[in-house]
Amino acid sequence: MAGSKNGFALIKRGELAYLQSPLLNASRIVDHAFSTRLGGCSTGAAASLNTAFHTDDQFERVMENRRRLLEPWGYDAGALVAGIQVHGTTVALVTEKDRGRGALPRSYLSECDALVTAVPGLVLTAYAADCLLLFLAAPRERVIALAHAGWRGTLGNMAGTVVKYLAEHFAVAPGGILAALSPGICRQCYQVNEAVADQFHSAGWGGPPYLAHATAGEYHLDLPAINATQLRRAGIRAESLAEAAWCTACRPDLFYSYRRDQGATGRMIGFMAISPVKEGCSG
Repeated sequence: MAGSKNGFALIKRGELAYLQSPLLNASRIVDHAFSTRLGGCSTGAAASLNTAFHTDDQFERVMENRRRLLEPWGYDAGALVAGIQVHGTTVALVTEKDRGRGALPRSYLSECDALVTAVPGLVLTAYAADCLLLFLAAPRERVIALAHAGWRGTLGNMAGTVVKYLAEHFAVAPGGILAALSPGICRQCYQVNEAVADQFHSAGWGGPPYLAHATAGEYHLDLPAINATQLRRAGIRAESLAEAAWCTACRPDLFYSYRRDQGATGRMIGFMAISPVKEGCSG
């Protein structure tokens, strides 16, 4: 897959490079980005903008990399929020008291794969190196969600779960939600074994473009297509959905990939925050 303005667009600031969704930018309520591997200080397999502590990297380098990414928006890397991603579908509500939980090792919010907040300026984060991150924003209600969806989360309908949470807890109509899918591993690069394929087939994802036979005992699985379909089925309008347009495995120059690099790799970070309302501004 190549980059597309309908998904995430690549932005460069000196050596730093990250991606943003034009759809979310147009809402004017969201600060957000999905990092690349460019512009950091890490070395070796994690070179150079590794943002995760659970890799073979130095604490100081991870903190500096996070600082560099957040600097253009003026956010503090010591105040971001993260959960322990366990490839599930648990959603956690993040409030002001949670600020900074996840900024340091062993300070994480909880075991969860989706974060929701209505607090302006509170930075939600998630981490990936092939899995998808789902960026959701409800401009009218000024609430956002950031979710992590690997194959297990996708099988469990993480996309639909987050939309339902926003509807039940914030009275958000699904038709008013903007959703953007981060870079992730594409169908051609992602192969799963027969046991995993059988689970998706049983869940109704057995036909094209979602699942296709590759070689003996191996199948191509299209996580971006499944997540996009789940979001539409949950009520997201087609014009409010920016589908995935970059493959992490296809682009070693830009992204870490757990599959491509056989686990010896860094992680990208996705961050999302409700833009603070400036004094003296209205509308």
